[in-house]
Amino acid sequence: MTERWLIVGTDERMKLLAKELTDNQRTVYYKCTNKWDDALNKAALEFHPTILVLPIQPLKIEVAELFGINQVLIFAGRLDEQWNENLRNTKPVYYLQNEAFIWKNAALTAEGFLAHIYQQRVSVQRKKIIITGFGRVAKILALFLSRMHADIHIAVNSETQCAEAIAYGYTGIHLDKKNQCTADMIINTIPDAWLTKEYTQFIECPIYDIASAPGCLKELTLSQYELLPALPGKYFPQAAAKIMYETMLELIRRERNA
Repeated sequence: MTERWLIVGTDERMKLLAKELTDNQRTVYYKCTNKWDDALNKAALEFHPTILVLPIQPLKIEVAELFGINQVLIFAGRLDEQWNENLRNTKPVYYLQNEAFIWKNAALTAEGFLAHIYQQRVSVQRKKIIITGFGRVAKILALFLSRMHADIHIAVNSETQCAEAIAYGYTGIHLDKKNQCTADMIINTIPDAWLTKEYTQFIECPIYDIASAPGCLKELTLSQYELLPALPGKYFPQAAAKIMYETMLELIRRERNA
């Protein structure tokens, strides 16, 4: 049976993913939208997808019920409570929980950040840079920046991550209002609103936020703050689509062999 893929999302990587997937074994329909509405219900009912691919961030649901996706294999990045309620009898496959996808996407995110600041004509060599958090994106970004001779400081809440950062050769500091230092820039990778006005020294320099929603600002508006979502799709959509393509096919293989 020919697979029928319905791919939804406004990120260019989703459009390129549809193109990558299209062959004699698959019929692919791409819908450029950030919401599930009556039009998408109609498209799903008419197309009868066997596989549905949703974007990393959950689509806004604007209908009382989702049609055309019963007994469909659903790939999703993140889903909110509304989606979970609508899919209570379905078990989505979360590609954002796949380690291979996470690391490859993290590398593109780090590279996308460099592309962005270079586009702004900002240099990183010999700069003192504070990276908040030390997850996958932070680790790769710190590696990239250190190879360009930046002075890397890792600010974290976790004692373990602080020790890990020091073991990697960076300066590790605890993310605390009383333990701050100045820098040429701050790059946030913590997906939490933690930055308050009490972080007086931190808010004196440019802040680039590459974390997932909601961003790091808490009850603050800063002119030097820049939120940079979906960097892989913005700067490297073809490579980002390729990562999704490889991940989907591998996850399907695992599902079928389970």
